[in-house]
This record gives sequence, structure tokens and C-alpha cells, in this order.
Amino acid sequence: MKTEYIILKETTLNNNCPECYSTDGMVLSFKQQRLISKLLVKTKSNVIESINCNKCENQIFPGQWTTDIERVYDYHKKTITRQSGSLRFTKLFYVLLFITIAIAAFAYIYFYRSDLLGI
Repeated sequence: MKTEYIILKETTLNNNCPECYSTDGMVLSFKQQRLISKLLVKTKSNVIESINCNKCENQIFPGQWTTDIERVYDYHKKTITRQSGSLRFTKLFYVLLFITIAIAAFAYIYFYRSDLLGI
């Protein structure tokens, strides 16, 4: 299965980085996971959030957040519009389903109602 992430919101923060104390370069992002296979596409309903500093190339974990970062995070979390979790089938799934139903119907007619076939 291939995994891709839908970016719901990505914004730069002007807060100080707890690692390098830089005021520019911190990015807050909210993402949703989408799993893609040959038969289905599944979007999960949970939101993955992360804060990264582009200056020092570190991920800022929630234990390192200051109260200012928490306030900005809470504000931006309220503004995102998440997509609901969904399950969508691909064309290949429907083709295989149709072929399976056709074979099952033919087998039923052949074994149990052979008079319909003229055999």
C-alpha cells in the first residue's frame, strides 16, 4: 500500500524555536493520511500535526513547546477543516467484483438450472 499525506494546513510560526531560538523558520503542519492500493483508497479521519524548524532541521515535539507555541497551535487547530474518513473503491475492484458475480451466476445456472442452458 502506498501512503500519502493530504496537507490540510501549513503555516509558518513567528515563535522562538526551543532548540536554536530562531524566530523564523518554524512550520506548523496538519496532515491527513491516505492509503492507496490497487483495489481501494482509504482516507483516515485522524489528523497528524507536527512542528518543524527549518533553521536547525529539528522536529519540535509537544514536550518542548512553550506556552506561546501551544496558544498558536490551539488557534490553528480550530481553523482547519478536516476531511471525514472515507473508503473509495477503484475501477479494478468493480471489474473484479463483476467478473466474480458473473462466474458465480454462470456456475449456479450450469449446476442447478441446466435446463435453462438447453443441456
